[in-house]
Amino acid sequence: MNRQRAEYLQPPMRMAGSFGEIAELEYMLVAFFHLRVIEPWNLETIKAKVKKQAAACHFSDNLAEEWEFDAYAAALYRTVCELKHSPIRTGLCDAPVPTGEARVEYFLLLAHEGCGSFGELLRFFAAEAGYTIQELCEHPGLMTEDEQTYGQCYDALLDRMRDFLKAMDEDGFSRAAAMKAADGNENCAELAPLLLRVSDEAVQFLEKPSISARCVWPRRIRGFSDDAEEIQRRFRSEAINPLFIEGMADYGRRGAMALAAYVSRSCQWDALCQGLENWMYEALAQTYALRPEVQRWMIKVCPGALRHLTGSLIAAAQSPRWHASLKTRMELLWLYRSLEKPQRVRREWAEKGQKQA
Repeated sequence: MNRQRAEYLQPPMRMAGSFGEIAELEYMLVAFFHLRVIEPWNLETIKAKVKKQAAACHFSDNLAEEWEFDAYAAALYRTVCELKHSPIRTGLCDAPVPTGEARVEYFLLLAHEGCGSFGELLRFFAAEAGYTIQELCEHPGLMTEDEQTYGQCYDALLDRMRDFLKAMDEDGFSRAAAMKAADGNENCAELAPLLLRVSDEAVQFLEKPSISARCVWPRRIRGFSDDAEEIQRRFRSEAINPLFIEGMADYGRRGAMALAAYVSRSCQWDALCQGLENWMYEALAQTYALRPEVQRWMIKVCPGALRHLTGSLIAAAQSPRWHASLKTRMELLWLYRSLEKPQRVRREWAEKGQKQA
């Protein structure tokens, strides 16, 4: 009965963060917004780099006229920030309550989603800085008076709240820890009762996590226009995110089997719904089957899971949905045969033993 209930729970979650080419694109966009204010006459080089990196990340780069680049860069930066702050699963659905840093990151996600006292505390920090959460998230490309983008300002607020939560987590979110964290703040009289409420909610979560406490439903400022855009957001923030793979790796053999099933279901779902693009298949192959670190881990804990995952990708490469390159096909086939060899050897030894018996 408990196992059936666990299937309806969300796994441990946290914010996706920036990684890989998306992190590089974010850096270039921030540089563009700074140069637009400091050196507006010297933007051609950074514009070309932004276009090239956006194409590498498979974002749409259909620009009309050059004067529209500012609006395009603002929309692109906003999308990158939404990806970075998206909730992702970092483990299995029946995993225990996260502890330590994972618990702090989960509470930070609750704050970003505006849940309970955690959301109130983040709004309090934003008001202290003279902003609202809505304007920081809606217009991340605008510049503040201290020459930061609104997106950087929001990240600074999240970092500040992370420091408060870490300090309180060290003492088990006790009320004494909350009062200690409030000491020295200019608005201590307003901050102290708010931290006490945060402490009480955290203790309630630690003592008896409920289904509603374990589930985080995104409440993003902007709704996506269609299913394809939402699929791409989910794919970029979770499927190819190193945090997602690391979260699964913490569960050893079960995590490896879950990843193999994740890739297999994605390929089967696309055969019916046709929601994945060619570059997504290529990213799945490079992130899971052909990534050396993932290969070593899965071969160590569960070679059969890697073989199943590779077989699913080979079957997808033979379908019209994925125009895989010859290099990718050969690497997948070589990996599949290398994983098949130990099974064949064991089978031959078993047959030889039966004959001798």
